[in-house]
Amino acid sequence: MSGVHAGLDLERPPRFGTWRRLLALLGLAAIVAAWLQTGAASDGLSVETSVADGVPVELWVPEAVDAPAPGVVVVHGFAGSRQLMRSTALALARAGYVVAVPDLAGHGGNRAPLPRGDRADAALAAQVGATLGVLAARPDVDADRLGVLGHSLGAGAALGAAVGDPERIGATVAVSPTDAQVTPELPEELLLMAGSRERRFVANAEDLLERAGGPTPLGVDGPARELVIVPGVEHVTILFSTAMQREAVAWFDAVFDVDREAAPSPVRLGAWYLLHLGGVLLLWRAVAPVVVDRADGEVVRGSPLLGLLAGGGVALGVLAIADAMVDLAGFGGMLVGPVLAVWLLLTGAVWLRMGDRPPAPTARELPWAVVTAGVLVAAVGLLAPRVWLPFWPDLVRIGYVPAFALAALPFTLAFTASARGRRGWHGLGWYLLVAALVLGLSALTAAIIPALSLVSLVLPLLPLCLGLTMVVWSPIQRPWAGAVAAAVLIGWLPAVTLPLV
Repeated sequence: MSGVHAGLDLERPPRFGTWRRLLALLGLAAIVAAWLQTGAASDGLSVETSVADGVPVELWVPEAVDAPAPGVVVVHGFAGSRQLMRSTALALARAGYVVAVPDLAGHGGNRAPLPRGDRADAALAAQVGATLGVLAARPDVDADRLGVLGHSLGAGAALGAAVGDPERIGATVAVSPTDAQVTPELPEELLLMAGSRERRFVANAEDLLERAGGPTPLGVDGPARELVIVPGVEHVTILFSTAMQREAVAWFDAVFDVDREAAPSPVRLGAWYLLHLGGVLLLWRAVAPVVVDRADGEVVRGSPLLGLLAGGGVALGVLAIADAMVDLAGFGGMLVGPVLAVWLLLTGAVWLRMGDRPPAPTARELPWAVVTAGVLVAAVGLLAPRVWLPFWPDLVRIGYVPAFALAALPFTLAFTASARGRRGWHGLGWYLLVAALVLGLSALTAAIIPALSLVSLVLPLLPLCLGLTMVVWSPIQRPWAGAVAAAVLIGWLPAVTLPLV
């Protein structure tokens, strides 16, 4: 069955009147405020870079420190980088600590493969130890007051380093922790934190607390132990929580006898990033209806929901068979990413075949694809290095971007074809339904196939990418332009985040 969903009725395109001008100015103001505030977050600090045993390290140093200050190593988790830990690092540095943030092997700017197998924990703990050596060697750091803070995979590495080197590491903070070999004696003063919305990691933290001897306040015989559940956050948003920052600073202050007249101001990089994202989208939605042109051609209607379900089933079956024959975990030289690309390709191919299909692309699709991708990049990527992830992939990672984007294109094309003509509440309802199915299908695949188990930590990014694409693409209603832009975004994110192996 075929039919036509017309694009926007632009026979009389809207004028750039007073309300649109006000919305555009509001969007520009939000963008400017976000950039100014993220820059102001590092006022009074200097940033340096170093390399410790092949590990790239970023150092944040308070400029107004008269005596040697305590130092803290801040360690990212799986698919993270030193950029993802920027809020935590700045909160500690603004509190007077010298902070070192490494890129663990396989992550960020570290081109070494991520250690795997029985020696992985020890290898990652050694990288934390090497970073700690950078702090200990500095004349502006008090080598007798050193601590570590890690998140997720990095919490395990931080705990491993603290258990193995209690003479140097006097305080440990483990955020959303994984497993570690803790005892009632080691590590020294230990604070565990997890978000109220990440039950798995709350359970991990409770188990670690029990094995570490149970809750013990500071100042009594033996190492202190405490567990804090941070309300209203999950595995990623906990890194931008001012409550988490406050608890971490207070713990290190108490252990290292730091006196301060007032609590340091919180770092709200996540809020400013969202303001920037919203500002770009608001500016675009104010301007786009004035400049877009009519989308031509018919969309051949099919069964998009059935096609999506069938595609997810085919992808699951093919990957399950492949996983039984070869090791998918390290397939393609990157953990999770290439297998996720195959899942997108298989799911998208079936979805596109059974669902709605757009007409052949015309020459007018290319400039609109560039514009749509440019708006998405401006919204998601430009401010990202100041807040949560790298922007430019290095030479090792850059080849993954086009490969992942091409693999995602049938998937994103099936999505934009099915979304064409659905606007307002109808469009929102359609997006939420598709997002729920995508999340469910990918989560099921991740649960069944061991090679994709870790992808559950980054699964929310997929429907978020589709949602952002729909917001930007809706005024244009050109399926190929939206599909190419979404594929670029989906290809770029795993290429700059997921670990090399």
